[in-house]
Amino acid sequence: MMRSDVLTLIAESPAAHGIFDAPTETKRTVFCFVRSVSSNEYYRALEQSLHPEFVFVLTDYAEYAGEKICEYNGVRYRITRTYVTAQQSIELTVEEATVDG
Repeated sequence: MMRSDVLTLIAESPAAHGIFDAPTETKRTVFCFVRSVSSNEYYRALEQSLHPEFVFVLTDYAEYAGEKICEYNGVRYRITRTYVTAQQSIELTVEEATVDG
């Protein structure tokens, strides 16, 4: 599996100055393979009010450090599910991050 796409993983930490300040973001770039969400997974997620759009596959699960947000082609996504495969890669299922959530 060729890792030809670039994904930016974004970690958020609480603001240092107060609860009303925006969280601090730390970004890092990893290579990945992008695949579509299967129709079965898509419809099962809709039952839970989720709207999965992509699955990003990182070939080594150790490249993922628990980030909840990522960015791909200039669009922000929320990581809604992770899955470590038998080959020790990790799949990140994402939905587009919206302003209200």
